[in-house]
Amino acid sequence: MFDYLYYTPEQLAQDDYFISWVCSTDISTEQFWQNWLETYPFKRADVETARQIVLTIHQLEIPKLSSLQVESLKKSIFSTIDESANHANISVKPAKFYKKNLWLITALAASLVIVLSVFFYKKVDTKTIEYSDLVSEASSKYNLVEVGNLSNAVQLVVLPDGSSVILKKGSKLSYPNHFSDDSREIYLTGEAFFEIAKDPSKPFYVHAHEIITKVLGTSFNVKAYPNDKQIQVSVKTGKVSVYQSNGIEAEQQANHKKLEGFVLSPNQEVIIKRQLLTFEKKNIKAIDKQAISIQNIAFEYEEVSVLKIFKDLSEAYNITIVCDENIFKNCLVTASLTDEPLSEKLKLISKSVEATYEIVNGKIIISGVGCNEQ
Repeated sequence: MFDYLYYTPEQLAQDDYFISWVCSTDISTEQFWQNWLETYPFKRADVETARQIVLTIHQLEIPKLSSLQVESLKKSIFSTIDESANHANISVKPAKFYKKNLWLITALAASLVIVLSVFFYKKVDTKTIEYSDLVSEASSKYNLVEVGNLSNAVQLVVLPDGSSVILKKGSKLSYPNHFSDDSREIYLTGEAFFEIAKDPSKPFYVHAHEIITKVLGTSFNVKAYPNDKQIQVSVKTGKVSVYQSNGIEAEQQANHKKLEGFVLSPNQEVIIKRQLLTFEKKNIKAIDKQAISIQNIAFEYEEVSVLKIFKDLSEAYNITIVCDENIFKNCLVTASLTDEPLSEKLKLISKSVEATYEIVNGKIIISGVGCNEQ
């Protein structure tokens, strides 16, 4: 492996291993570069500059040139190299140094010409994507249901697959009244915490302005308010993949069900600068006291009163749970519910205490015969 510590951004942008990291979804390459950046954090600026160069060359359309234009361009490049060498009083006689570095000089010059020609022919698109545009486009595929939270409290939204969404103040969510056979897509502006029902055959996609978050079944938070300059995705359990919505990777991710590319694990987050579309991964070391409570609750119980569990769920999801306390006061539950949406939590709890539940007028009604006294 090369010693990248002394590479310039231009050298990194020409390195095959670096290009593979930027353009592919290889897990080992991602691990190498993330570990390398943690070891040499002062090189982040150089790495990001190099990444933008690679993305510019690989994602933008390169103008098609005729054979005559190619020949003219080659003459121009070598003419520039010769002029630079003459001005610097560099001998062009056969020499080891000249032979060794001619290819590098040529590559650098050619890369510069390519990048400049791209910008001449097509300006980089850094336009932000509005929620209304996403919803308008999605409306051609789905019959959408929109939910907006104008209150100060969080709002629970239960999706057609049983997934739970905790919608924060000033946020909007649009989703199909029925998910398709091969995917689950929803559209967000603002902030929401998700607990996704597990279904590896139907990946779950959160479209939030310029970014898509892809999961198979996990819990995570997305913060993407329309006037903010950055988008933030943080993971509580499981793994998620985050990528640009109008890039090449979006097409690749839509064609398979795996989580690849820029992947976040539990207690990790990414901050995306919306104008530059730069990704910065961080470890979440401390609990955010301002975060909604559900993100900080483990939902792990061992011989705990079911009434205590109902109270936790009521507070976390901001929903009223009604039951006869005299009937259920002797019911103790041992369960691991952290990675489950609300519907699955209620199903497991009800089964354990021989009860049933139904949602009536926005309230959860628990019915059953209760537990015998110990």
